Amino acid sequence: MRRIGAAALVAAAATVPTAETLAAQTTSGTCSTGVSGFNPIAGPDACTKARDLFAFVIPQAGVALSGGNPVLGEGGTMGGWGKRAISLRVTAVDGRLPTNVVPVSLGAATSSNFGAARVPVPVPSLDAAIGVFAGLPAGLTNIGGVDVLLGATYLPTVDEDEFSVAPQASSLALSYGVRIGALQESSLIPGLSISYLRRKLPTVSLGYASTNDTISVRNLAATSNSVRLVASKRIAIFGFAAGIGRDQLENTAAVSAVVNETVQGVPLRAQVQLFDLRNSVTRNTAFVNASLGLLAARIVGELGWSAAGDKDPTTNTFDGRTANEGYRYGSLGVTLRF
Repeated sequence: MRRIGAAALVAAAATVPTAETLAAQTTSGTCSTGVSGFNPIAGPDACTKARDLFAFVIPQAGVALSGGNPVLGEGGTMGGWGKRAISLRVTAVDGRLPTNVVPVSLGAATSSNFGAARVPVPVPSLDAAIGVFAGLPAGLTNIGGVDVLLGATYLPTVDEDEFSVAPQASSLALSYGVRIGALQESSLIPGLSISYLRRKLPTVSLGYASTNDTISVRNLAATSNSVRLVASKRIAIFGFAAGIGRDQLENTAAVSAVVNETVQGVPLRAQVQLFDLRNSVTRNTAFVNASLGLLAARIVGELGWSAAGDKDPTTNTFDGRTANEGYRYGSLGVTLRF
């Protein structure tokens, strides 16, 4: 949990504005720096390192938040008013997180290797599909069925040594969306649907305090807008589903940091303020589900791939890994139909 929280803090603290517009992501905001005891042009190295950390870490958080199938194991619509499916799951990204402690100077930007250790990045969630309209009869199936999608994502409070994560209003954030059926699953016909789901992480404040430096992140909010096309079919107690989709992750935060350094025997204290930070990342995804039925419940596993966006060049390095590259993800959960 500590490494996961530290990754979240890095991502939040690294949401640093630049003047660039990237093919795979855009970032905007205002950076203000100041140094007491000395007067160089302060901030380029800190801002560049923060920007590179953000470009490397935040797409992974977006993949974990978005996941694959909006309701594990389900492809078609529910089949009418009052029919429901609830899925409890954990989605984890086969992620790479920075591990090296690197120096941050008060002057010009320099290149450092942050490393990239393999670490799973999990997000637990509860999802539900509620039937609203069964659709219109068409031979052995129905077309045009409608489901409402609802859910909640959980983020715990963490307070360990120098690191803390504190959800501001609640540890839960709600998600919502809609699913439209192209085909209603029957004994011979597979289910086919298209859906839109808007997920959020709880808004949090994060803090880090070492011997010399402190970082404070306020109003960190992450939202995922996901579109999915999913097909599914059940055969006896076994079920299969596959889908493709597109995710857009939007992030906002405000960051303040204090960095202390001694240059030529002179103690310096740098203050960096990052205001109105906004970022948007877009990625494509594909996934498969397999399930085993046990009465009304199904145990479901999911494997997926979130495709890479256009390369985002960074000044700093991550053991040869690149920012905004593709990542595998998986989910494990239980789905109930009633």
